[in-house]
Amino acid sequence: MWLERKIVPDEERWQWTWSPLEGVGPLRFGQSAEQVSAALGEPTSGRNLTEQWVQFSSLGVDTYYRSEDWTLAGVAIDACYGPQISFEGVRLAGRLPSELTPWLEAGADTHEGRLCIGLNGEAGLPGLGLVMRCQQNGDFARTRPVMVAPDWADMSVDSWEGPIPSREWSVY
Repeated sequence: MWLERKIVPDEERWQWTWSPLEGVGPLRFGQSAEQVSAALGEPTSGRNLTEQWVQFSSLGVDTYYRSEDWTLAGVAIDACYGPQISFEGVRLAGRLPSELTPWLEAGADTHEGRLCIGLNGEAGLPGLGLVMRCQQNGDFARTRPVMVAPDWADMSVDSWEGPIPSREWSVY
Protein backbone atom coordinates (compact mmCIF):
# COMPACT_ATOMS: atom_id res chain seq x y z
CA MET A 1 0.00 0.00 0.00
CA TRP A 2 1.24 3.46 -0.91
CA LEU A 3 1.73 6.09 1.77
CA GLU A 4 -1.28 8.37 1.84
CA ARG A 5 -0.97 11.90 3.20
CA LYS A 6 -3.72 14.39 3.83
CA ILE A 7 -4.09 16.84 0.97
CA VAL A 8 -4.21 20.36 2.36
CA PRO A 9 -7.15 22.31 0.92
CA ASP A 10 -6.26 25.16 -1.45
CA GLU A 11 -7.52 27.83 0.94
CA GLU A 12 -5.02 26.66 3.58
CA ARG A 13 -2.01 26.76 1.21
CA TRP A 14 0.14 29.68 0.20
CA GLN A 15 -1.22 31.09 -3.04
CA TRP A 16 1.52 31.68 -5.61
CA THR A 17 1.37 32.88 -9.17
CA TRP A 18 3.67 31.35 -11.75
CA SER A 19 5.36 33.53 -14.37
CA PRO A 20 6.70 31.11 -17.00
CA LEU A 21 10.48 31.11 -17.39
CA GLU A 22 10.77 33.91 -14.79
CA GLY A 23 9.79 32.48 -11.42
CA VAL A 24 7.02 31.40 -9.09
CA GLY A 25 5.63 33.15 -6.02
CA PRO A 26 8.46 35.05 -4.29
CA LEU A 27 11.15 33.08 -6.16
CA ARG A 28 12.92 34.29 -9.31
CA PHE A 29 15.14 32.14 -11.47
CA GLY A 30 18.76 33.24 -11.08
CA GLN A 31 18.53 33.88 -7.33
CA SER A 32 21.22 32.45 -5.06
CA ALA A 33 20.32 29.77 -2.50
CA GLU A 34 20.63 32.43 0.20
CA GLN A 35 18.22 34.75 -1.64
CA VAL A 36 15.75 31.88 -2.03
CA SER A 37 16.02 31.11 1.67
CA ALA A 38 15.37 34.76 2.55
CA ALA A 39 12.40 34.96 0.15
CA LEU A 40 10.84 31.90 1.77
CA GLY A 41 11.69 33.00 5.30
CA GLU A 42 13.23 29.61 6.04
CA PRO A 43 16.83 28.50 6.59
CA THR A 44 18.23 26.15 3.98
CA SER A 45 18.17 22.49 4.92
CA GLY A 46 19.02 19.35 3.00
CA ARG A 47 21.67 21.14 0.94
CA ASN A 48 23.29 18.56 -1.28
CA LEU A 49 26.30 19.75 -3.27
CA THR A 50 26.25 16.70 -5.53
CA GLU A 51 22.63 16.95 -6.64
CA GLN A 52 22.27 20.77 -6.50
CA TRP A 53 19.05 20.97 -4.50
CA VAL A 54 17.67 22.51 -1.34
CA GLN A 55 14.50 21.18 0.21
CA PHE A 56 12.18 23.41 2.21
CA SER A 57 10.20 20.46 3.54
CA SER A 58 8.06 22.45 5.97
CA LEU A 59 6.79 24.50 3.00
CA GLY A 60 6.48 21.72 0.43
CA VAL A 61 9.00 23.37 -1.90
CA ASP A 62 12.10 21.81 -3.49
CA THR A 63 14.55 24.12 -5.24
CA TYR A 64 17.07 23.10 -7.88
CA TYR A 65 20.24 24.99 -8.82
CA ARG A 66 22.63 25.26 -11.73
CA SER A 67 25.82 23.36 -10.93
CA GLU A 68 28.10 26.03 -12.35
CA ASP A 69 26.98 28.99 -10.19
CA TRP A 70 24.42 27.71 -7.65
CA THR A 71 21.62 29.95 -8.92
CA LEU A 72 17.97 28.92 -8.94
CA ALA A 73 16.89 27.11 -12.11
CA GLY A 74 13.97 24.94 -10.96
CA VAL A 75 11.19 24.82 -8.37
CA ALA A 76 9.05 21.77 -7.56
CA ILE A 77 5.89 21.90 -5.45
CA ASP A 78 4.69 19.09 -3.19
CA ALA A 79 1.31 17.86 -4.39
CA CYS A 80 -0.13 17.35 -0.92
CA TYR A 81 0.84 20.44 1.04
CA GLY A 82 2.99 22.80 -1.04
CA PRO A 83 1.80 26.22 -2.20
CA GLN A 84 -1.04 26.30 -4.69
CA ILE A 85 0.36 27.48 -8.00
CA SER A 86 -1.89 29.40 -10.39
CA PHE A 87 -1.38 30.31 -14.01
CA GLU A 88 -4.06 32.11 -15.99
CA GLY A 89 -6.65 31.03 -13.41
CA VAL A 90 -5.67 27.34 -13.49
CA ARG A 91 -4.57 25.63 -10.26
CA LEU A 92 -1.60 23.35 -10.92
CA ALA A 93 -0.67 21.65 -7.61
CA GLY A 94 -2.34 18.63 -6.04
CA ARG A 95 -4.80 17.93 -8.85
CA LEU A 96 -5.64 14.61 -10.44
CA PRO A 97 -3.55 14.45 -13.64
CA SER A 98 -6.65 13.85 -15.76
CA GLU A 99 -8.07 17.19 -14.59
CA LEU A 100 -5.16 19.04 -16.21
CA THR A 101 -4.87 16.99 -19.41
CA PRO A 102 -7.16 19.26 -21.46
CA TRP A 103 -5.30 22.34 -20.20
CA LEU A 104 -1.92 20.84 -21.12
CA GLU A 105 -3.14 19.84 -24.57
CA ALA A 106 -4.55 23.34 -25.16
CA GLY A 107 -1.29 24.82 -23.85
CA ALA A 108 0.59 23.13 -26.66
CA ASP A 109 -1.53 25.11 -29.11
CA THR A 110 -1.44 28.45 -27.33
CA HIS A 111 1.90 28.60 -25.48
CA GLU A 112 5.06 28.15 -27.51
CA GLY A 113 4.03 25.15 -29.40
CA ARG A 114 4.62 21.65 -28.16
CA LEU A 115 3.52 19.14 -25.58
CA CYS A 116 6.21 16.61 -24.67
CA ILE A 117 5.86 13.32 -22.84
CA GLY A 118 8.96 12.27 -20.92
CA LEU A 119 10.38 8.82 -20.26
CA ASN A 120 8.36 8.65 -17.03
CA GLY A 121 5.14 9.34 -18.93
CA GLU A 122 4.76 12.83 -17.52
CA ALA A 123 3.74 15.77 -19.66
CA GLY A 124 5.57 19.03 -20.12
CA LEU A 125 5.36 22.30 -21.98
CA PRO A 126 9.00 23.21 -22.68
CA GLY A 127 8.00 26.57 -24.15
CA LEU A 128 6.68 27.53 -20.72
CA GLY A 129 9.31 25.71 -18.66
CA LEU A 130 6.79 23.36 -17.05
CA VAL A 131 6.94 19.65 -16.27
CA MET A 132 3.72 18.30 -14.79
CA ARG A 133 5.06 15.51 -12.65
CA CYS A 134 2.93 13.09 -10.69
CA GLN A 135 3.39 12.35 -7.01
CA GLN A 136 1.91 9.14 -5.64
CA ASN A 137 -0.47 9.61 -2.71
CA GLY A 138 -2.27 6.48 -1.61
CA ASP A 139 -4.13 4.99 -4.55
CA PHE A 140 -3.94 8.21 -6.57
CA ALA A 141 -1.32 10.31 -8.26
CA ARG A 142 -1.50 14.08 -7.75
CA THR A 143 0.13 16.80 -9.81
CA ARG A 144 3.52 18.06 -8.71
CA PRO A 145 4.43 21.02 -10.96
CA VAL A 146 8.09 21.59 -11.70
CA MET A 147 8.83 25.01 -13.17
CA VAL A 148 12.22 25.81 -14.71
CA ALA A 149 14.34 28.66 -16.03
CA PRO A 150 14.73 29.28 -19.78
CA ASP A 151 18.11 27.54 -20.02
CA TRP A 152 16.61 24.34 -18.54
CA ALA A 153 13.27 24.46 -20.36
CA ASP A 154 14.04 22.73 -23.65
CA MET A 155 15.19 19.42 -22.12
CA SER A 156 13.27 19.63 -18.82
CA VAL A 157 10.83 16.79 -19.59
CA ASP A 158 13.69 14.34 -20.26
CA SER A 159 14.66 12.54 -17.06
CA TRP A 160 17.58 10.92 -18.86
CA GLU A 161 19.42 13.84 -20.47
CA GLY A 162 17.68 16.89 -19.02
CA PRO A 163 19.13 19.31 -16.48
CA ILE A 164 16.71 18.62 -13.60
CA PRO A 165 18.71 16.77 -10.91
CA SER A 166 18.10 13.03 -10.69
CA ARG A 167 16.71 13.40 -7.17
CA GLU A 168 13.48 14.84 -8.57
CA TRP A 169 12.94 11.84 -10.82
CA SER A 170 13.80 9.20 -8.21
CA VAL A 171 12.09 10.53 -5.08
CA TYR A 172 8.60 11.36 -6.36
